[in-house]
Amino acid sequence: MTSISPSEKATWSQALWLTVFLMFGLVSMSHSHADPDLWGHVTYGKEVLQDGHLHESTTWSYAVDNFRWINHENIAELMVAAADNLGGQTALLLVKSLLTLILLGLPMWAARKRGAGLLTCFIIILALSLNISFHWLIRPHMLSYICGAALITILGMGLPGAVVAQPDALRFGKSLWLIPPLMCFWTNSHGGYLAGAAILMAWLGLDAIELLLRKDARFRPTVRHHALLFAATVAACMINPYAIELHTWMLSSLGRPRPEISEWAPLPLFTVNGLPFWGLLLGTILSVKKSDQPIRWPGMIVMALLSWQAVKHYRHLPFVAMMASTMLVPHIESIVQQTLATLRERVGNTRTAESGKLHWASGLAGTLLLLALTVTQYPRQATVKVDRGFYPVNAMQFMADHRLEGRVFVTFNWAQYALAVFRDSSPSSRVAFDGRFRTCYPQHVIDMYFDFILGDLPASQRYRSADSGPFDPTAALDYNSPDLVLFERKRKHCVDTMEACSDKWCLLYQDSLAQLWGRRTKYDTPQSQSYLPAHQRHIGDDPQEGTVAWPAFPVTNRTTRVALK
Repeated sequence: MTSISPSEKATWSQALWLTVFLMFGLVSMSHSHADPDLWGHVTYGKEVLQDGHLHESTTWSYAVDNFRWINHENIAELMVAAADNLGGQTALLLVKSLLTLILLGLPMWAARKRGAGLLTCFIIILALSLNISFHWLIRPHMLSYICGAALITILGMGLPGAVVAQPDALRFGKSLWLIPPLMCFWTNSHGGYLAGAAILMAWLGLDAIELLLRKDARFRPTVRHHALLFAATVAACMINPYAIELHTWMLSSLGRPRPEISEWAPLPLFTVNGLPFWGLLLGTILSVKKSDQPIRWPGMIVMALLSWQAVKHYRHLPFVAMMASTMLVPHIESIVQQTLATLRERVGNTRTAESGKLHWASGLAGTLLLLALTVTQYPRQATVKVDRGFYPVNAMQFMADHRLEGRVFVTFNWAQYALAVFRDSSPSSRVAFDGRFRTCYPQHVIDMYFDFILGDLPASQRYRSADSGPFDPTAALDYNSPDLVLFERKRKHCVDTMEACSDKWCLLYQDSLAQLWGRRTKYDTPQSQSYLPAHQRHIGDDPQEGTVAWPAFPVTNRTTRVALK
């Protein structure tokens, strides 16, 4: 009988613990609550699959007519649509889990290639999961973070001296030429490709500048290589359904602030949500200070620039964590090895028998942890939860029960849920306005709807174009004649506006979360075919609690249910 050698035992033990680390990261990032935009992304992707072409103008909205729709999330929407077609919410969660493992696995693989040990790998997983989990929902951003991790990994592995000391010979890794196709994929998946282009340009530029400052003879060939690589990347980014129009539109859109969108808000540094960033910052300072490895300033400067952007916009924090998981590997490993060496000196050498027992104990502990994490993860793979306390599940059921349809002005966070419901059970209904934001709506229309939804807020909380005319919270109630208005009760400004317009609007439904108002001429006039008598209306404060499974469509009385296909 052949015995297992110590090296084989060590290999199996390391593989087990690396799997445990990945599983730990997966569990910590497996939030299974529905994002407000998920219904829209699935719907738009399914319509493309069904119709066989992209839609050139805004769909499912009564607020605009033939407005040019530049969709920068096509691949992501096709991905979630195909997943939902194949297996519904379970398939969506499986896709998310697979992408999570890729996101965490790429930096860990690169770290192992550089000789990182288990503890260093765990620190990397911890830093990534803590700084990305807040924004890791089923939405196109997932592909942005995957592409960002891939880009940073490729640059860290292929750029000479990107992470460790620069070698004497100038040899660029062939993997760098994976960047143009990667950026082409990213461009067609999510607008975050501009962040990727900025990272690439900054890192390549700083790499060349460092050689220039050192008067290194490799400066000219480096500039030629980087210029050719970046030019090829720019050309690859032009391969999209809109060509250069996509990029001009993206730059125009990003040139205007969007304080209304929470994920574009500044990083909340002095709250619990800011702790992962402070931990990352402190860890960076300590690891660089205590390390005996050379500091590679080009990459560190890129990480500092990303940190500046993360402080300005919370959503950029994951890129900082990805950059740190690449740049800090040699420094963290250096500190780990120094610490282990100190411990060995104090403890002394252990006997071989004790070492063997330690391997078995380690294997048993790893196996038990892996089983525990698997059991914890299993229920998270089953259901995408729709929170009744956030989404108007009962209000949509009321609308379906009473066949309330037509032009529905829905508050921003609920509009894509509403349009998916309408596609399922009320295909003639239309909404205004939704999370596609500037991709599908001109600024003056956005401002008009936010006048009602948000009110007259300071510029730090709301952007409003000077070309949109005077503030008017009632304009949206008349624009293109909506039939129904659905919004959150917590928005006192909306409630006050509707009550002030009660001569034209009547309350049809109310619970602890939502109010639904209808136009009086349609729903409060007995002669109208859509008249809803008072005894059929629901005006109460019944609490909206618990969750339901996605997609949380109303249950209808039809014998044959129309699926979202």
